[in-house]
Amino acid sequence: MGVAGTALLLLGLGGLLAAPDDWGFSSSEVVIPRRLTPRGGEAEEPGRLSYLLPLEGRRHVLHLRPKKLLLPRRLPVFTFTARGELLEEQPYVPHGCYYRGAVEGAPDSLATFSTCFRGLWGMLRLHGRLYQVEPLPASATFEHRVSLLDDRQPGNWTCGLTDREIARQAAQFRPPASFRQIDWHDSYIHPKYLELAVAVDNARYRFRENNLSRVIQDTIILVNFADSYFRELKARIFLKALEVWTDRDKVNTKHPELLPILDEFLPYQENNIYPRVQQDLAHLFLLKTFPDALGWAYLGTACNAKWMGSISSLPGKLLFEPSLWFSHELGHICGIAHDGEYCTCQRLKCIMGASGRLHGAFSNCSFADFFTSTSQFASCLNNIPERFLVVEKCGNKVVEWGEECDCGSERECEKDACCLSSCKLSPGSVCVSGLCCKRCQFVLAKKVCRPRQSECDLDEFCNGTSNMCPEDVYKQDGTPCSDGAVCYHGSCHSHLGQCRALFGKEAMVAPLLCYEEVNGYVDRFGNCGLEGNRYRKCAVRDMLCGRVQCVNVKIIPSMPDHTSVIQTHVKASRTMCWGTDYHAAMHTMRIVDIGDVKDGSFCGTGLICINRTCLNVSLLNYDCEPQKCNHRGVCNNKRNCHCDYGWAPPFCETPGDGGSIDSGPAGKPVAAKTFQVWPVFILRIILFVAALILSSTQLMKFEKKATSSGNVLPMLGMGAVQ
Repeated sequence: MGVAGTALLLLGLGGLLAAPDDWGFSSSEVVIPRRLTPRGGEAEEPGRLSYLLPLEGRRHVLHLRPKKLLLPRRLPVFTFTARGELLEEQPYVPHGCYYRGAVEGAPDSLATFSTCFRGLWGMLRLHGRLYQVEPLPASATFEHRVSLLDDRQPGNWTCGLTDREIARQAAQFRPPASFRQIDWHDSYIHPKYLELAVAVDNARYRFRENNLSRVIQDTIILVNFADSYFRELKARIFLKALEVWTDRDKVNTKHPELLPILDEFLPYQENNIYPRVQQDLAHLFLLKTFPDALGWAYLGTACNAKWMGSISSLPGKLLFEPSLWFSHELGHICGIAHDGEYCTCQRLKCIMGASGRLHGAFSNCSFADFFTSTSQFASCLNNIPERFLVVEKCGNKVVEWGEECDCGSERECEKDACCLSSCKLSPGSVCVSGLCCKRCQFVLAKKVCRPRQSECDLDEFCNGTSNMCPEDVYKQDGTPCSDGAVCYHGSCHSHLGQCRALFGKEAMVAPLLCYEEVNGYVDRFGNCGLEGNRYRKCAVRDMLCGRVQCVNVKIIPSMPDHTSVIQTHVKASRTMCWGTDYHAAMHTMRIVDIGDVKDGSFCGTGLICINRTCLNVSLLNYDCEPQKCNHRGVCNNKRNCHCDYGWAPPFCETPGDGGSIDSGPAGKPVAAKTFQVWPVFILRIILFVAALILSSTQLMKFEKKATSSGNVLPMLGMGAVQ
């Protein structure tokens, strides 16, 4: 048949079963999978499978390779006795039976399958069409149903996260401020791990005939599907725990609409699930469907124990579409908004569509939302889950024990010069990725791998023996910096610096009367921050920590979207004050506030602004006296000396390369420039030598011509050659 390795022949029975219309499947074909042995003389590649799959009258070769589903070594499953007492079990959960792959000749295809539960459970995306594969229960002949999703039907999916709902949420939840903005590219290259806790309501448990094993099976399959979708975002879903309400519902699920149930689930998971599990996200599956929505979540609440919950309906035995609803709501928790008019994913409808039929792919807009949110507000997703169990399988882009690297599929590995498809480094390679890895080799020691971003930041250097750049460090909070300010979380902020950044180099800081006039009001132009969707009034002491005010503004530069400039006339001093606005909707859209007084700015003698409040600078606990580093360096945020070039850490007492015990060995500050000058210097020498040779050649020709003519050399004051 021309199929290398193992093949599985699916024989269609010819009968079409009408799938339930409410699930959106147009038809279902019954097939019998049969495993075939490799052709004579061919070796079976360990762990990999190939299927010969007939779909709609055509045969497709489906190649699968093992996929690791991230699970704890012992998955905690919480249940309840009839009296409501909490029980923790750790039932057997199969591993090493999850696969992902593609159809031969269809690079845009995607297959996700599991063989853990007596048959083939999975999803196939092929030529823009979606299929669900599942074994028929109690079949003596290993029958499976392949169901085609009907794209022609509009679908009944509706998400509760409308514009009005976003405004309501903004009144209740405010993400923590991000002191240091992480580079978008750095956020992209590092995988994210979504540590998830799942709860299942009592009705769903009873629907599965009080069979805990079936509930666990459904949950793992749903997580497996969602994990495949999130891999497109370079994210993995780690199922950390499962709670099944075996006795009764822990929140009131009898509400006629979905939102009240979510609002009850949030405090429940905060007070009951989170203390046990310490997850990044929590999700509740409900058997019932609701008229207002099939799923609901709070936007951008990952890592926040109070608001990290989401819910969705799981009303039947078919799991494909509910996996999309589930993934959609997890996307919201991770800060992904609904797709707009110009969001595309090469499908009719992407995962983050607000309504209608969803498809298993994230749009370009979702990519931008995810990496913006996770770099600024959801840093916990950078943590690699501890004590998780995966069966070591090569090819899932996650480097596990026994692997030197993992470049993914064979096609992806063909483009990787450093890593082989066997998950071993290519000959001569010592690394694959990292800020201190370049062209498969460690970057030389003393090379800057993370340049400082401001005068309050510090360089980090490669050590020559690792592909990783040291941890990001910066000058200790309280270190003096420009304009009489002090460093705070790696930045040097002052009112003057902000005015010039906003309105040009001629702008100056407005007098106190301007701050009192503008920040004395409570609106989007003058305030001391947002509390939900309400502006916080500035106390008299905090006026200089509200919104920045400037004078001597000559031009009004272009501002970010949705930003307005306000001009305020203070009659008492005949002063024109300038500032900008910021409102709750901008915060919800993740638009950075450019006009608030930044943390670390002085608000009086010995006073600085922190979180829009004027506080004593002594709270920074700055204790870096010059003699600590022998007047040859500064202290970093770990209170260790970062030495000038020529002196060695830890206290800059002896000669050395500079840097700190945290940053790696430094090099000469001009090393990079010297390296760049050498080629120019060498080129000049070559050109000079070439010019000398050319001049000598021309001179010889000239002398020969002069001798023959007898009249040129005397004109130059030279005698004729005898």
